[in-house]
Amino acid sequence: MAYPLFWVMTPDLNNFINENGLKIMLDLKGWRYASALIINDLAIVKPDFYPRMHKLAVGKKGYIYAEGETRIDYAGRVFQSTDELLNSCGKDAILHFKEWVFLEEKEWVVTDGKNWLYSFTTLDKLPKRSKYRC
Repeated sequence: MAYPLFWVMTPDLNNFINENGLKIMLDLKGWRYASALIINDLAIVKPDFYPRMHKLAVGKKGYIYAEGETRIDYAGRVFQSTDELLNSCGKDAILHFKEWVFLEEKEWVVTDGKNWLYSFTTLDKLPKRSKYRC
């Protein structure tokens, strides 16, 4: 999923962050970076931009993956995905990200490979890997 974007985005450290910054944050919490969507040199951390089951990070026994559904109210319409919104409203709609109202959000899920252990939506809630023995 790649977006050929030509606008300027700024990191907010919860949804958009420099890729190296994401790697450092994951490493500090004991996780190993797997992959992230990169737009204009920023890693997208918001799980709604990812397909279900996309792995953001891995640990010794577990991993963090995207799960759930997305519904976004923007410009008087409700969209079922970020792709649908950007395809309908144009790629520049991401410049108005703060105006997107998430009615339903995907989450990052922490699993030990078998069980759901914890979930979060923003990077500031990223747990230490050792807390869940992953």
